[in-house]
Amino acid sequence: MTTLSLLKYIGGYLEVVLSGYAPERFLNLCGNHNILIWNLRKEEDVYRFFISIRAFWSIRPFVSKTGCRIRILRKIGFPFWMNRYRKRKCFLMGVILAAGLVWFLSRFLWNVEVDGNSSVTTETVLTFLDEEDCGYGDRIRTIDCEQLERDLRAQFPEIIWASVQIYGTKMTVLIKENLVQQEAMEELPYEASDLIAEEDATVESIITRNGTPLVKNGDAVKAGDILVSGRIDLTNDSGERYAYEYCNADADIYLLTEYPYHDKFSLAHEEKRMTGAEKKRYSIDFFGKIITLPALSGEFECADKTTDYKQLCLHGDFYLPLGIYSSTLKEYRTEQEIYTKEQAEAVATENFNIYLSHLAEKNIQILEKNVIIDMDDKNCIMEGIIKVRTKAALRHETEQLTAPDTEDTEEGLVLNELE
Repeated sequence: MTTLSLLKYIGGYLEVVLSGYAPERFLNLCGNHNILIWNLRKEEDVYRFFISIRAFWSIRPFVSKTGCRIRILRKIGFPFWMNRYRKRKCFLMGVILAAGLVWFLSRFLWNVEVDGNSSVTTETVLTFLDEEDCGYGDRIRTIDCEQLERDLRAQFPEIIWASVQIYGTKMTVLIKENLVQQEAMEELPYEASDLIAEEDATVESIITRNGTPLVKNGDAVKAGDILVSGRIDLTNDSGERYAYEYCNADADIYLLTEYPYHDKFSLAHEEKRMTGAEKKRYSIDFFGKIITLPALSGEFECADKTTDYKQLCLHGDFYLPLGIYSSTLKEYRTEQEIYTKEQAEAVATENFNIYLSHLAEKNIQILEKNVIIDMDDKNCIMEGIIKVRTKAALRHETEQLTAPDTEDTEEGLVLNELE
């Protein structure tokens, strides 16, 4: 039901049949006087349409003037419904109280939807909204959408754009994030820092932007070795070191290394077998409180559970603080089985692909994979070597040294005077 249909129902309207000598003239008079009629259709020599109660009383002069006749077919709407039950005072009182309760609840926020977020979780955004008194159960009139948008951008640096909109009792928070993480924009915990090797590797390439490089292409490094130092030596014209300058080292360093891979699992395993038996469980969400209804039958020993949630919505975005959780329990039993060779290889390959996907998430590039699968009577073993390319980004605080003494030479005296 649309908003216009709801307004028509509240005001009440009639379905009528128009007949007579000049019905077209009657319809023209209605149009000239801005009298609204809808769903007009011709049936043989009569016209059928809908008209509001108020407009119905204003068309009587047109009926007499055109010599037409109007017959009421149906009375539709809240006023006629109220008149039908006017003698049932308790029932009418209950309807009025229910309408008043719905009106009161419409002043609060009962549904919050967050969309577009990735690095900032939905739970984090909802917690922030609750702290700002702009979440579930808060008054709608106290929420300043524009101010809330500014607060979201200020609270979460990842959010570059936010839109907060309220329709009915539902608030929608749309977010856009800056997913490009730039190290230069990060606040480093050190005044000066080195870039060091996290593991044994070979330097493939190094491009230094800030700091002193201590390795070159092709060098073999061990875990903990300094690749680019945050200490810069200051020297005089004679090449003598007279002071140090410190910074946060910055460079693009790509390392080649090898990761050993080993995965071992037993061929004996438990297989899940569904029995086909199902049970339903229900819970009620009442003003944010979950009330679990008692079960009419016992529980399964082993079961998969799926839950659906439906919140009561009267119309469009008009949500109420009442919902139902519907859980489906599907029983299963476990049986001991042995993997065949093909099944074991499939499981081992799946585990290996999951491991590779975790490496990819860390921006580690896979160059070469040399792994084999071997099986005995009880186990399946997959092992080998993975050659990868990584980008060094591990930092360590730079050790700050005391400035060396400048020799008392003519050049040194000049330098001291300049200092």
